[in-house]
Amino acid sequence: MLEVRKLTKYYEIGEQRFDAVKGINLTFRQDEFVSILGESGSGKTTLLNLIGGLDRYNSGDIIIDNVSTKNYKDKDWDAYRNHRVGFVFQNYNLIAHLDVLSNVELAQTLSGVSREVRRKRALDVLTRVGLKDHVNKKPNQLSGGQQQRVSIARALVNNPTIILADEPTGALDSETSEDIMNLLKEISKDKLIIMVTHNADLAKRFSNRIVRLKDGEVIGDTNPYDKKDNKALKNETSKSSMSYFTALRLSFKNMLTKKTRTLITALAGSIGIIGVALVMSLQYGFTEYLNDMERGTFAGLPLEVSRSYTDFSAIINANRDRVEAEPVEGGVVGYEPEISFAFATNDITQDYIDYIENSELSAHGTIVYQYDYKTQYYYLDGNKLNANPTSNPQPPFSFVGADYINQSAFSYDFVTEYFDIVSGSYYNPLNYEAVIVVDEGHRLPNNIMTFLGLSQNTIIPFENLVGQSFKIFTNNAMYKENEGIFTAKNTNVDTADLLSLYNDESNQNVITVTISGIIKVNTDFVSVGEGIYYTPKVAERIIELNTQSDVVVAQLASETSVVNGVTISLNNTKEDVLYTLGGYDIPSGILVYPNSFDDKEAILNILDAYNIGKDEEAQVNYVDTVASAVGMIKTVMDSISAVLIAFAAISLFVSSVMIGIITYTSVLERTKEIGVLRSIGARKKDISRVFNAEAILIGLFAGSLGVIITYLLVPIVNIFLAEPTGNDQIAQLFYLHALLLIGISVLLTFVAGLIPAKIASNKDPVAALRSE
Repeated sequence: MLEVRKLTKYYEIGEQRFDAVKGINLTFRQDEFVSILGESGSGKTTLLNLIGGLDRYNSGDIIIDNVSTKNYKDKDWDAYRNHRVGFVFQNYNLIAHLDVLSNVELAQTLSGVSREVRRKRALDVLTRVGLKDHVNKKPNQLSGGQQQRVSIARALVNNPTIILADEPTGALDSETSEDIMNLLKEISKDKLIIMVTHNADLAKRFSNRIVRLKDGEVIGDTNPYDKKDNKALKNETSKSSMSYFTALRLSFKNMLTKKTRTLITALAGSIGIIGVALVMSLQYGFTEYLNDMERGTFAGLPLEVSRSYTDFSAIINANRDRVEAEPVEGGVVGYEPEISFAFATNDITQDYIDYIENSELSAHGTIVYQYDYKTQYYYLDGNKLNANPTSNPQPPFSFVGADYINQSAFSYDFVTEYFDIVSGSYYNPLNYEAVIVVDEGHRLPNNIMTFLGLSQNTIIPFENLVGQSFKIFTNNAMYKENEGIFTAKNTNVDTADLLSLYNDESNQNVITVTISGIIKVNTDFVSVGEGIYYTPKVAERIIELNTQSDVVVAQLASETSVVNGVTISLNNTKEDVLYTLGGYDIPSGILVYPNSFDDKEAILNILDAYNIGKDEEAQVNYVDTVASAVGMIKTVMDSISAVLIAFAAISLFVSSVMIGIITYTSVLERTKEIGVLRSIGARKKDISRVFNAEAILIGLFAGSLGVIITYLLVPIVNIFLAEPTGNDQIAQLFYLHALLLIGISVLLTFVAGLIPAKIASNKDPVAALRSE
């Protein structure tokens, strides 16, 4: 049973109110043919749209099977139109780019009916209306009567309980009108048909109930409802939903009707893709070229395994100004560096060291061990002791400065190959010697200058640095003990004691280190911070003395810290404290210098083999310095590529905006189609989905076209680049990049189409159906 109670609908234009429906009360039977008669403007079509859920009433109620619709949401009205109501329009409102069968099937796709079932239903209902032989024709290939039969078939295909016909014979001749009315009369045997018409003769002849309206009110009803006739309409509660495939199919068929415009739009959209694709092809080709260099030129750079190590690539990126500085003439000048370190950790155990020693690693390269300890460095500036030069803290990243004096991280052969002598000589690896590493501008951090007793604001001659000595105090020299607690000496409290130790050349716990020379990196592919670097020989002596020192012996025997100011905790274990004291002879770092690139592959296999079957926390990872060096070049290249891609992306953005405009144009062109889709139960999101699908398809065509054109242009680009680069395959568009670009094209056009799609979904279905 369908009931209308005190239904009111009005429109407000400015301050004026126009009443279209005024408190109408009507109840309809399950199977009757009701004609609604009235003059133009009497509210007939408005009432029909309200009953069909295309328009919303202002007050009153529509009762369906004794259920009020006052609380209906959009999705409920959509499901109601899809499952309970079928519309037959005066102007047929068929979708021009779909054939007859597809027009009839469309309502079923919103109901989730399978392809086989909906095709059978559509064919059955088309046979019923006499159009079995016309299923593959387009609407414009049919007569007016045939188009109206298609409209009726579309209304019937979901087997609704209510058929709403708005002037179904208004555009037909009298003979065809008779045919259509006979068809509707037959349908009314098991359905409720509500027809709006101006033709009183047809209404009297074919309908069994006539309701007359005037000025939005009921003025006559020839067969009003009697409660004895109460029969329930079938209740269908499932929701309607359009699949993505249906949306794509609708949009694709619409685009096929505008082939030229679609092709021009795709071509314009492909311009940005072509630009980006060419840049990416060059980037990929250069990357492959660098990989070839890595297999040859850079094969001698080391691999690093370290308990606590610095990520060289992070330093390269943070301190690029060091490489770009112009050198000063005749000496060294101080500066204030910006330091950024990236730390990582490994748990290097005796088991790992034994694995390295027993492996074939030494057959493929040179192994250099490093140790992690804290010690004191002093330089005597007249009568003043300068201690422990460090970088300035960099909160919030670091609250403690990094040491400027360290063990050399490189083998002697590596130093002589990748560093140039600025003054003096390389250190002798068998002696207690060190070298000063300056940057390209012959600069040293101010804190090192201060440590060596040098002015920060003047150029210091090289000879004032070469030959100078500083001293390293090992544990027994740097710690003083009081009741089992060891405190590090400092120049504020223990000046006399420190000076005495410094000047005592016979003290075995103090190591004198001589600066043999000043050097700087001679390649962009090796990065090392400025500082003072001593030989592994010095480090071995420090470990030898510290492992036997009083503080280490005491700490080994105690589970609590014996060092003043140091606490053992989860974040600073006893093992950490002992490493800091130099109490372990287990190295904290291992540097492996491959003999060749092939040897490097063997070394990597050996290092990887250790981690097989181990938990992530137990694995020991390595740093590939070669990859870091090559990464610097790639970073620069990536930056250049990013700039070029940004310029190319401008055209990509412009084309996306253009596609958004084209999509909006399509919305305007397909406004009636929007109304039709809403009338058969399409949700707002389904309408959005249709136009999103159109934007996606355009993006797919544009991206694919751009990639195809790029592949055609790549050989031409290589011809021009072959001579300057010495490589005739420098431009290569990787297939994954091609797929990525197509994906980006689809994404951008999808985003560009969101606003037009939203506009389409918010269109009033009643107004959309009236559009031409």
